[in-house]
Amino acid sequence: MSPIDSWGGTAAVFTGAGTAWPVIFTIVAVALFVGFLVVMINHEKHAYVSMLKHEPVEKGPAVEGEPRAY
Repeated sequence: MSPIDSWGGTAAVFTGAGTAWPVIFTIVAVALFVGFLVVMINHEKHAYVSMLKHEPVEKGPAVEGEPRAY
């Protein structure tokens, strides 16, 4: 039922094949995601320790769940 009678002489076209750009973009994306996770985990650890010590987590006015700054 195919309208094509013969597949002879056809060629495949791979755009971007043989270049390093897809690999570079993938590595950069993974590195940015891992960096985000590291920064987020460090901030959360700092926040929990500060709350256990009854200290402000960040500079500025206190928000719900944080002790008042003295």
